[in-house]
Amino acid sequence: MALQYNALESFTDNDTTEAPVAPTANSSNQKQPSNHIPSIFRFDNDNSPIEATGLALNSIARGLVGMSSLFLGPALLILAQDAANEAGGCNTTNNNDDGQNNDCSNDDDEGRVYGMRPSSLLTNIGVFSGVFSAILLPLFGAIVDHTPHRKAIGQWAAILLSIIKGIEIFVSKSTWFFISMLQVLNYVLYQAHLCAAYAYTAELSIDPKEQTIYNARFQTINYFSMLVFLIVVTLTSSLLHVGDIGQARVSQTLAFIVCSIVFGFAWKWFFHPRPALRQVPENSTLLTAGFRKLSHTSSEIIQHWAPLRYFLLSVMLSESATGALSTISTTYMIHVLNMTSSQIGYVFLCVFVAGIPGSKLGGIIGLKINPLRSALLCLVVFIINTSLAAWIMTGEESQHLMYLFAAIWGVCLGWLHPTNAALYCTIIPRGQESELMGLYLFSGLVFSWVPPFLFTFLNEIGA
Repeated sequence: MALQYNALESFTDNDTTEAPVAPTANSSNQKQPSNHIPSIFRFDNDNSPIEATGLALNSIARGLVGMSSLFLGPALLILAQDAANEAGGCNTTNNNDDGQNNDCSNDDDEGRVYGMRPSSLLTNIGVFSGVFSAILLPLFGAIVDHTPHRKAIGQWAAILLSIIKGIEIFVSKSTWFFISMLQVLNYVLYQAHLCAAYAYTAELSIDPKEQTIYNARFQTINYFSMLVFLIVVTLTSSLLHVGDIGQARVSQTLAFIVCSIVFGFAWKWFFHPRPALRQVPENSTLLTAGFRKLSHTSSEIIQHWAPLRYFLLSVMLSESATGALSTISTTYMIHVLNMTSSQIGYVFLCVFVAGIPGSKLGGIIGLKINPLRSALLCLVVFIINTSLAAWIMTGEESQHLMYLFAAIWGVCLGWLHPTNAALYCTIIPRGQESELMGLYLFSGLVFSWVPPFLFTFLNEIGA
């Protein structure tokens, strides 16, 4: 680890770009209403920047954006299956948009809709989301790096994400395909939002232990918000006696309300604008600057900075695997394990309950043995758990084992993400936070379409 830090010190010394000093809570004239914020979101005792509180609050809304999409996924699969049944000449008896009629069958097994198997819907969404996000992320990074619009990117992406949640409330037989396409835009906007948020995160501290503490706290809040959201949606759906589609509507309604309030409050009060870190290079435009810088920076890292090179390669592979887990597992649970939406909800409950101690565990292990070895250990556990799950769970009789595997996945997810973020924030050169955090996000996205593409390909050929 010491060699890793020393190698990058020369990278920092060679960078003559002077980054503007980030404003702090003490130097700003903007009022911070932190006295009304619960202590878990505040970092007052260690004179942390005001953005630390903003990022903590932002973690709540980010959690609900992701969790509400998990509730929407099973509903879209059911509606797609109903549409395929009708296209195959089987009239469904589900007049209330509240569940799937399983009495229909046809020669093509599950049938086809818009030229695809219904079970390929979520993974197709994953493919297009990954491709478009990877293409557009350099542009988002250029705006954050070369313009004073970092806050605007994060704020407007948050606003649009909230609006999409409001539109998704109206998911039904007549809107499911439009809302499925909307998921691609939702994912792209989420990556733009993360690009701005991670740029603020990188400026919080250059100390590895402090970055580990920050990121572990943000991840804990993120997982706790998802856990509470899951419980509230499940209980509300049970009290209202709604089915799978109704449960999706309940989740989107709650997400729309909470995200509108929390995103709006956090980005209004707890994030300061930042000046452009550097000018657009000569012979470049804002549209091309991000791609050229990405190419140049990647080339420099590949040729000269082995620690960053191997770390980003790890991120490319691990993030593509963990990012596709929810999409592929939801499809697998419905079409292979024959689990209901309620059972899938309990599976994700296990994931997020386990994710809370997982984020704590990641912080503890990172402080004990350093973030690098902590991340390696986490990936070993994740690989073993995923391999065993694919080998053991082959039918409806193994449904009960899904909860055990889900809990271990939850620990790994809560452990890995803050550890990776903390490790990266401490080894990147100062003054290039926005640029290199954009590269970090790009590395996590560049292969994100591969696992869902492979699943779709095998599914479509009937493997």
